[in-house]
Amino acid sequence: MIFADLHIHIGQSLDGKYVKITGAKTLTLPNILQVAREVKGLSLVGIVDSHSTGVQQDFKRLLASNDLRSMSAGGYDAHGITLIPGHEIELQVGEGNAHFLAYFPYIEQVEQYVRSIRHSIKNWQLSTQRGFLPIELWLEAVSKAEGIWFPAHVFTPHKGIYGNCCRRLREVLPVLPKAIEIGLSADRAMAESISELDSVVMFSNSDAHSLPNIAREYNSFACADPSFGGLLDVISGKSKDIVRNYGLPPRVGKYHRTYCLSCERIVGSSPPQLTCSNCGSTHIVMGVLDRLVSIADRPMGKQDASSYIHQVPLRQLPGIGPKMYDRLLKAFGTEMAILHHVDEEKLRGIAGEKVAVWIIRARHGELQVEAGGGGLFGRVVDILSPAVE
Repeated sequence: MIFADLHIHIGQSLDGKYVKITGAKTLTLPNILQVAREVKGLSLVGIVDSHSTGVQQDFKRLLASNDLRSMSAGGYDAHGITLIPGHEIELQVGEGNAHFLAYFPYIEQVEQYVRSIRHSIKNWQLSTQRGFLPIELWLEAVSKAEGIWFPAHVFTPHKGIYGNCCRRLREVLPVLPKAIEIGLSADRAMAESISELDSVVMFSNSDAHSLPNIAREYNSFACADPSFGGLLDVISGKSKDIVRNYGLPPRVGKYHRTYCLSCERIVGSSPPQLTCSNCGSTHIVMGVLDRLVSIADRPMGKQDASSYIHQVPLRQLPGIGPKMYDRLLKAFGTEMAILHHVDEEKLRGIAGEKVAVWIIRARHGELQVEAGGGGLFGRVVDILSPAVE
C-alpha cells in the first residue's frame, strides 16, 4: 500500500530565505522528508515549491550527498520515500484567480518549465505566486516539460476554481483536467454532485504549512509504482489502481459553511446560505458546502467508505497530547501504522481505553464534528460511550 501526500510546502530554503511566508521555518526539505518517512509513514510526497530558486539548490545539495537519488521512472528516492518535484501557481481564470498544481519527473524539467514562464512571475523564490499569463500558455509550458497538472483545493472560496472562478471547469479551461484536489472542506461525495467530474481522479492532500500538518489528508494506491511514472499512470487511467482518500470530515474544514463577516458567526441554516440568516448581511465568506449545493447538477449521495475515509489526524484527537503522541510513536513507529494497522487491544495496552476508542472511531470515520467556516476550523465534539467512561 502506498500512502501519498502530494501538496506540501517549503517554509524556508536551506540558505535561510523564506519560501512560504506563512509556512513554519522548520518546514525545510530535509525535515519534510524525515517527518514524512519516519513519523507519518508516507510512501510518496509532492513538494509544490520546487520552482523556488533556493529550493532548487536544496535539491542539488541533497543529490550531491546521495540523500536524493534519481529514479528511472521519475521522482527521487530519499532513503525509502519518493519525492516528486512540483509547483503551485495562481492564475486568472473565469471570474477570479485559482491555484493550480504541476508535477515533473526531475528537477531539470522544473528548471525547463521555469525558464519558459520566467517572465510571468515576479519573485521565483517565494511560494504560490501569481502568474501573469493565460492558462493556455501555462498548460503548454507544463506539457513541454513533461509535467502533469490539476487544480488545487477546487471548492475553497479563496483560490479554488469552483469556489472562486466558475460553475463548471469546461467554462474556463481549454481541456478538462484528469485529476483535481478536493480540499479540506469537502469530500468525494460532495464533489460527485458535479457530473463533469465523473471521469476525474480525486486527490486529498494536506496543503501542509507546518511539519505536524503533513498527511492531515492523504491518499492510498493499492499497487502503484511509487514514482512519477506511477503517479502519471494513476492520473491518466493507465493504472487500474483506485485512489482512496483519507481526509478530514468536511465539517472540520475551515471553509465548510458560510461565515458572516458582519456578525462574525458561522451560518448554521440549511445550505445554500448565500447571505447571513441571522443579520441578512451579504458580507460573507461563502462556505464550500453552500457553494456546492448552489452549483451542483445532481444531489449529493452518501459517502462511499470504500473510497473516502473521514479521518481526524492523530494529534487532533482528544486525549492525545505531546506525551501520549510520543508514547504511541515509540510503541508503533508511524502515524500510518497507528491509524491503519495496530489492533485495538495493542492500542489499549499503550494508550488506555479512552484514547484507543478515539483512534478506532477516527479509523472508521465515526467522529461527530462541529462545523467550521470563515477560516475557523471545526472541532471534534463526539463523546465517548458510557461503556468506556
